[in-house]
Amino acid sequence: MRAEVRELVKKPLSEAEVRALAARMGGVRELIAPKRKGELGTLGEEELVKHLAANPNHVRRPLIDTGSQLLGGFTAEVRSALEKQLKK
Repeated sequence: MRAEVRELVKKPLSEAEVRALAARMGGVRELIAPKRKGELGTLGEEELVKHLAANPNHVRRPLIDTGSQLLGGFTAEVRSALEKQLKK
């Protein structure tokens, strides 16, 4: 499996990239870093897109694109999905 690392602080996501990732993750709210969900919960979808593009530290990390799946965070569920991908 080939890995590409992108430091979001150095190269933030564009609004178009946030929208594309949100579509694959099940909505823009899935891209919010867990510690930021409380403070950003009142923003609308489009406001969140603009906010996440402008504030890369508020994006859930890591974002792992396996080609067939986009995974966010490093939870037990994400680790399990990665293990399954590596076994293929």
